[in-house]
Amino acid sequence: MKNILKLMLALSVVFCSVSCGGGDKGPQVAEKIVAEWHLVSMSGVSSVPQVYVNFAQDLTFELYQKVGEGRYRKYDGIYTVTGNVVAGKYSDNKSWGSEYDASFEGENLVLTAKNGSAEVCTYEKKALSETDKADAILVTKSVEDGPRFF
Repeated sequence: MKNILKLMLALSVVFCSVSCGGGDKGPQVAEKIVAEWHLVSMSGVSSVPQVYVNFAQDLTFELYQKVGEGRYRKYDGIYTVTGNVVAGKYSDNKSWGSEYDASFEGENLVLTAKNGSAEVCTYEKKALSETDKADAILVTKSVEDGPRFF
């Protein structure tokens, strides 16, 4: 009888920690972030750079950025979501410049840098055109590019 009670108690603890623990931000962020996003605002900046990011279900991302004139530059890599924190690495193994607290305001994704810069970026769901994607320059090494958005 003692063993059955211990087993039931252990199962209750596991069930409660899975269903109740830590709030529900993690799963919501992990599920809701999977989409194509367009940067619409950035704290402290009047002219927002052209940035699109696609967070895929398989935990890969594609980032398209255009600074000034010319074509988009495409970066790719992997990302993680732990609770409401999003972090990533580019395909050349260079980490993002910060981890980000992710939240949602309506349908918009809000990423707040955790590196002390207090940078807040807001994205709307919007895909880059297929023409611009096909025309983008794929950046494969950190020596080939300028500053990266993330």
